[in-house]
Parts: sequence; C-alpha cells; structure tokens
Amino acid sequence: MTSEQQPFYIGRYRATARLGAGGMGVVYLATDERLARQVAIKCLQENPTSTNAPQRIRQEALLLAQLNHPNIVQIYDVVEDGDNLALVMEFVDGCTLNQWQRERTPSLRQRVALLKQICHGLARAHSAGIIHRDLKADNILVDENSTAKITDFGIAKNWREHSDLTREQHIAGSWGAMSPEQALGKPLDNRCDLFALGVLAYRLLCGQNPFGDHESPFVIVDRIVNSEHPPASKLNPDLPPALSQLLDRLLAKDPEKRPLHASAVAEELGNILQQLAGEIGESTTSLTATVTAEAFHQRRQRFGSPRRWLVGGGIAAVAGSVLAGALWLGQSKPALSGQYIAIVAPAENSLKTRESRQLGNNVLSALKQDLANREGLLLVPYSESQQLAGKPLRDQAEALNADLLLHPSLSCSIEQCETSVELIDADSLAVIASRSTLLAVDESTESRARMLQQMNKLLPAHAPRSRSVAFDLSEADYERYLRVFENRDDDAHVPQYLDELEQLQQHSPAFTPLYRLFAELAIDQRYNSRNPATTERLERFIDRAPAKINDHPDVISARLRLAVYREDRATAEQLLERLKLILPDRANYHFLKAAFHQHLGDYDEALANADRALTLRRSYTHMVQKAMALSAGGQMDAAKPLLRQALAMSENNIDALSLLAANELDAGNPQETLRLLGNLGPDNLGPMDLYNLCLAHYIERQFEQADQCFANQSKRSPGDAETLLYRAEIANAQQNPERARIFAEQALATVEGRDDWEGLLMQARAHAELGEAAPAIEKLIRIGRDAPDDIYVNFARAQVYVTTGDLFSAKAHLRKTLDLGLSPIWFETAPFAPVCEQEQFADLRRDYPDLCSSARMARSNMTDTGEG
Repeated sequence: MTSEQQPFYIGRYRATARLGAGGMGVVYLATDERLARQVAIKCLQENPTSTNAPQRIRQEALLLAQLNHPNIVQIYDVVEDGDNLALVMEFVDGCTLNQWQRERTPSLRQRVALLKQICHGLARAHSAGIIHRDLKADNILVDENSTAKITDFGIAKNWREHSDLTREQHIAGSWGAMSPEQALGKPLDNRCDLFALGVLAYRLLCGQNPFGDHESPFVIVDRIVNSEHPPASKLNPDLPPALSQLLDRLLAKDPEKRPLHASAVAEELGNILQQLAGEIGESTTSLTATVTAEAFHQRRQRFGSPRRWLVGGGIAAVAGSVLAGALWLGQSKPALSGQYIAIVAPAENSLKTRESRQLGNNVLSALKQDLANREGLLLVPYSESQQLAGKPLRDQAEALNADLLLHPSLSCSIEQCETSVELIDADSLAVIASRSTLLAVDESTESRARMLQQMNKLLPAHAPRSRSVAFDLSEADYERYLRVFENRDDDAHVPQYLDELEQLQQHSPAFTPLYRLFAELAIDQRYNSRNPATTERLERFIDRAPAKINDHPDVISARLRLAVYREDRATAEQLLERLKLILPDRANYHFLKAAFHQHLGDYDEALANADRALTLRRSYTHMVQKAMALSAGGQMDAAKPLLRQALAMSENNIDALSLLAANELDAGNPQETLRLLGNLGPDNLGPMDLYNLCLAHYIERQFEQADQCFANQSKRSPGDAETLLYRAEIANAQQNPERARIFAEQALATVEGRDDWEGLLMQARAHAELGEAAPAIEKLIRIGRDAPDDIYVNFARAQVYVTTGDLFSAKAHLRKTLDLGLSPIWFETAPFAPVCEQEQFADLRRDYPDLCSSARMARSNMTDTGEG
C-alpha cells in the first residue's frame, strides 16, 4: 500500500511526506483530493511477530470514532487494501507538547490552560469508558492556535470490556509515565491516565520528570512503584500552592488518593487560572528551584530506608520504551550469576535484497558478540533462536526459557534501514526498553560500531566485560566472514568455506569468532566425510592463534571440540576446567561436559551433567542433549518423551527430529523413520539423516531405493567407507557378488593406512566382506578398548565376527547390542542369517523372543501356502 517514494496513493489519498513512526505504524501527510483537505494517515507496518496488529488498529479507529471532541484528534476514514490497513485522521499543523514547551517558552498561565484542555479531552474519553494507557507529551499535539489534541490511541481500551488485543506481545504503557498499578500488572481504570497526566503536568510545570532523569529505565520504574516524588513546590517554588498540591495528588501511589476523574482536575485548573489572571512572562522553570528530581532520588537512595525492589511475575510494562523491574532488580534464579537473554531470530524472507540481508547478518553478528560479553547476562545460543524464527513471540519465549528477549528488526527502503532493538521481559512480554537507529544499506563495519553504541544505551546496567572481541577485520573481510557464517549449513561447500576462513585468519588472526566457526565446520566435515585430515587441519588452524587470545572462550571451545573428537580425555578435562572459570553460563558448561562424557561413553556422567544443565535452564537444546545421552546408553524409550517435548517447543527442530528418527530405526521402526525424515524434506537432510534414511530402506528390504540412497550419500561424503560397505551388502542381497566385491575393495582403499579405532573398524568390515578373516580379526584386536562400548561399535564387531564365521564372538556382541536396546529387526538382514538358522544362537533367540520373528513368520507363511 505504501512506498517511501512520495508522492503515492493510499486509497484516494495522495501521500506527500512522512511525518513520523511509532507503535504500530508510519504516519504520512496526505491530501484528500475529494474534499481538498490535508489529512494524516497512519499505515500499519508489517510485523511478523504480531498477529493482532490489524485488530488493534481497527480498535483504534472504533475508539476514535466515539470521541468527537476538539481536544482529541479526529478519525475520518479507514482504508483497507488486501492485508494492508490505514487510518485517515485529522492533520494537526503544529508540534508535540515537548516541542511547544521548548520552542515557545509559554507562560505559567498558558501551560495551565493547555493542561485544562488535555483534561477536557481525557474526560471525554473516560466518559465513553476509554482509557488511553499511554498518555505522554509525545502523544499531545499543539496546533498553531495553542489547541491541545490527544493522539495515538493505539493501545487504548475500554476498561469496562475484556480484551486480549494488547497482550500478544506486551502489556501497554510507556515506562516514563506509567502508573504504579500498570507497572505491577494490576487491573486499570481511568485513574491510571490521571497518574500519567500528573507526570506530564509535572514536567510541563517544573521542567523535570518527577522520578528523575536516570539513564536506566529500570531505576525509573522502581521509583514510580516504590519512591515518593519530590514535592512540586521544591522543584518550582513559584507555583501556586493549590497547583503543587494538585500535582502531588495526581502522582499518588494509591489510585484512591488521586482525583476521581479528569473533569474534577479540569475544574481545579480552572480555579487556578482565575488566580493567575493578569500574570505574564513566567519562565518554564523556576530560577529558585531548591533541588533537582534526580538529586532528590539519589539522596534518598543513599540515606533512606532499605530498598524495596520490584519482584514477582506480575510486573509489566510496555510499548516503546517500557520495562519491568523484577527481572533486573530481583533474584529469580539465585544459583546463577546472571540472567538468560535470547535474541529473537527474524522471520525468513523478512529482508528482500541481498544488501539488506547482509546488513541484517551484520547487525545480528554485532548483537551476539555484544551480549556474550556483558556482565550479568547469559546469552542463549543463537542456534536455538534460529529454530524458532517466524513463530509467535509467546511460543519463542516459552521454548527458549530465557529471562529476557532481545528483538531486533530492520525496516528497509532502497538506501537505508531503520534498525530497532527491543528488550523484552520473557514472562510478561513487556518491552523493557528500546533503541533505534538508521543504517545505510551498504554499511558494514560502521553499522556494527553503531549497533554496539545503541546496545550500551539499551543495557546501561550491564557493562561490557574486560575480555572483548578484537575486531580488526577490514570491511571486505568482515563481509566474507558473515557470508561464510550465513551459509555454514551448506555441507557441499564446507571445504571452500574452510579455505576462506584460513585466508581470513592470515589477515586477522586475533578475530576470535573465526576459531569457533572453523571448529564447527571442521568437526562436522570430519563426521560427514570420515576424513581424518580435517581434524589435523583444525589443529593447525588453532595453533596459529596469537598468544593474546589463547584464553578467549572461542579459542578454548575450538580446542575442546578437537579434544573431545579425538577422545583426549586429559586435555578435554583441562579445557573444561578453564571454561568453568571463564564461562558465565554454568548451564552451558554442564552442556559441554555432558557432550564430552557422552562421546567417551561415560553415559551416567553425561546424564548427570545434562540434568544439571536442564535444572539451570530447561531449554529444548538441553532436552535434546539429555535424549542423546539416554539414546547412546540404550535408553531410547526414555529419550522419546524428551524429544517429543523438544519438538512441541520447536516443531522444526532438526536435531530432535533426526535423533527421534534414529531412535525409531534402532528400535525397529524403519517405517516411522522414513515418515519422520520424509517430513524434513530432502533439502534439510544432513549426512547422518540421509544415512539413516538409507538404512531404513535397507532394513525394509527396499534394496533399489536403499542402493540409490547410499549412492547419493557417497556423492556427499566420498570418503565414507561404511556407505560403500552397505552397498556391498545390498549387492550380495541382490545376488551380485562381483559388484559387492568392487564396493568392498573401494571401502578398504578409502580407509587403508588409518590407525584410529573407526578406521580400523571399517578396515575389519571390508576385509570380512572380502572373505579375508585373518586381517579382519587382526584389525579388531588392534582396536582393543580404544573404541566406545556402545551400540554402534558392538554391532559392527558382530558384523565382522558373523561374516568371518566366529559365531561365538559374534553372539557376545549381538547380546550386548540387544541389551543396549537395539531392535532385533537389525539382525534379520542377509549377513546375520546364521542368527536365525544356527542352533548356536538358540539361547539368544529364547532370551529375545522378537529375534528372527519375521524370519519365522516368513517360513510359516511358506508352509501354509505349500511352498518349501
């Protein structure tokens, strides 16, 4: 409907200039060409996190339509065009109350007269049952004739009705003028507007906010709820006593002690105006003021009674720069050293051009690095937020289980983007504070610096830690880093991305995010390709780090990934202890420790640490980690409820879906595995997902689909010997031994010369597939106890022993895999035919009645039909 290129049309209205933006929309100056008059048009902005904004703007229209009054901006029309919506309102040719006071230096009598007009408008709204809930100087317009008009009823409501319209994201009210009952989330009536009127009048008459000008909005709200304001007579002794007393009553904490209604306030102001008759030339503020409001509050803080902080879940505030003090000033989680904060991931496709997406990634990168480096804040991994992109804000808050949310948004034109960040209370969804700035679309490093400046203003109570990220990349290199980071899930191009990161390291070796990203990509590539050279490359990359950043968490985390993968217990434990000292988030420490013990097969210790992480923050990522530990230890049935809980919180959680699909496969439900992975879609299948999909086809004896699937897997992971070995098994099942031999030889060539346990295990399987029993057993003996005693290793050992004819050893490992929870269906493939046919396995079949049940059923069917 709208465009930044003026003029343009909104219905029959010709928009010629942008007047401003706020709340739910952008306001344009336009001409009603039919009636030849100027109008103001508020156009609803697109907001992917708000589903009820159209309802709210319609509500504003309905409310304004009831309020035909000279001191309220009038509504003329509502324009709807598809999903777009706009309000056509009276154009006020003037300025805001703040500008009027600053630019015109009105006399005391003029100020009181203006307040009386505001009271008349407010009384009209209250008589219709409507409370404004956001009455402040910015929402009062003053025209050329000094007529005051109340505007922006976007969060107003009828207090006699029940409506959830403003509860979708936050409870209404601006932090600077919020009544105590609003801040505490209590029911509201017209008297909450009278408190806001008192704040507005106090500033107009005394030149200061009654609760000071402290830069922290959290402090201001605490004062509104708990501290008395300095009497108006102290800040402006020249005020008539009746006027000072009226201000003090308007600002009473208890609504019962305020005037009954706005009409009564207007009447008192009328009486004061009569007393002021003939007075002229008073300045805006008294030259004999005895104290400033800020000094008054700070002196009370130093010498007054013990502080009574805002606590409890009912604190609420909102819309724009609003806040709740409990999360910052209370202690909701005594065991933690800070509050959890999560960045709300923007919805996909919210930015249309490559340049705006690049700027968006730049902003996100700056926010993540900044929040990870602030005192008293524990940043939830952004990967968790990404899984929830586009979901309603309430669902995201519940899934992330953070204390605070940081909601960034970009609204872009061709040349620039308006970048806003809101700090939100995750319980009430109240906006605690917000900042915004304009960034040029082609800004790179400059935009990062400007966002960090905004964050310092947004989070004044959380200073950056001393260990800051060295940022010495050129603009071109920073763009390259962001591009790699954005595409890090593109498995096909990981080798290219590793090359780029090595080049960036040559230019800027002290930029610590390079080490975390390189480690992530290198380890993933190692698992996908089974190529040990990748981990050696990672080691060289880390060793090139300058000594001055060796203690940075990014570098230590990279070293930890490498040590865990190599099962270097001593080094990993040392690194974990170092991280324990420097990581502010103890839950993250236990998460890493759980992954470490799981990888080494210490499943009890892995579960204990996963539970500790969940106790500190019950997030879906920690649920999946615990499910992984349970699954690795054979407790797949216990893992499934956790995975389903995680999926309920994040339905597109690929990690949870992948693990659930793998567990269903291990439990003997290949059809469920096919369904789950089919729901993910081929573009979202990682290498291990594709591998499990292939196995599901294989177990279902869908040999053609399985072989084609493994062929695709080989293209993605050409160094994966196991894929070639399964293709050999399929060829044998299809009575093609020559093809099977070729695949087995290719597999052996792929891993020949490796002496790690996984390489030796693949060599043993390849030799067994080729009928070479002696070298196969020799490789297994060389592995010894280096490999974990899990389902995967025991199953592979059983494959080797049963293929080479060592049925006694095969049975021992078969029993171990069954004890660990592997479904008997896995032993009904061709290589394990002896299990169902030989007497030596009779006790195993007796102990596990489901073992070979399909084979027995097939034989029974053949007998019933006269075959065999």
